[in-house]
Amino acid sequence: MSKKQIIVIGIKLCVICLFAAASLALVNQVTGPKIAESKRQAVLNALAVINKAGEIGEQVAVNDGIINYYHPVTDNGKVSNYILSLNGEGYAGNMIILANYKLDGELIDAKLMDNAETPGLGKRAEEDWYMEKYKGFGAKSAIPTKKGMLQQADADIIGGATITFVGIGKGLENGSEFVKKLGGQK
Repeated sequence: MSKKQIIVIGIKLCVICLFAAASLALVNQVTGPKIAESKRQAVLNALAVINKAGEIGEQVAVNDGIINYYHPVTDNGKVSNYILSLNGEGYAGNMIILANYKLDGELIDAKLMDNAETPGLGKRAEEDWYMEKYKGFGAKSAIPTKKGMLQQADADIIGGATITFVGIGKGLENGSEFVKKLGGQK
């Protein structure tokens, strides 16, 4: 192959790469805002599901690696609970959890948001019934972080997705401790 042929091939490859990069940038410009709006709407829907009463206040950023942000929830002008965005470490990496707590750290409700857990196993944690095993814990009794802390029926349900269960439990436990400290300040 001559030097001229190598240069021609190099130029052709460069043009193809530039076209591909421009195409991807265009697709991202079109789909990026739609994806962002879809994620925003999913968070608003989850907030509505886990907040049974009260007015959700402005988001307060934390970004400490565990807590992303929180919303105070007020009832008759007084903070009654907090909704937190938490990080949990699952089988496939980071999981984002929205959780609603009473001021004493008791979990009211939670919803698994962004995650890459295994379909059919860890993905079951996205379903509403999954968080029932954590509700009511955090104040007087610890949030379950081990299968041995569950009733046998609940322990059987999480079989095959123990890492997801532990990751959610530890995230919720961290959130409970954060709210206990935060509740004492207000």
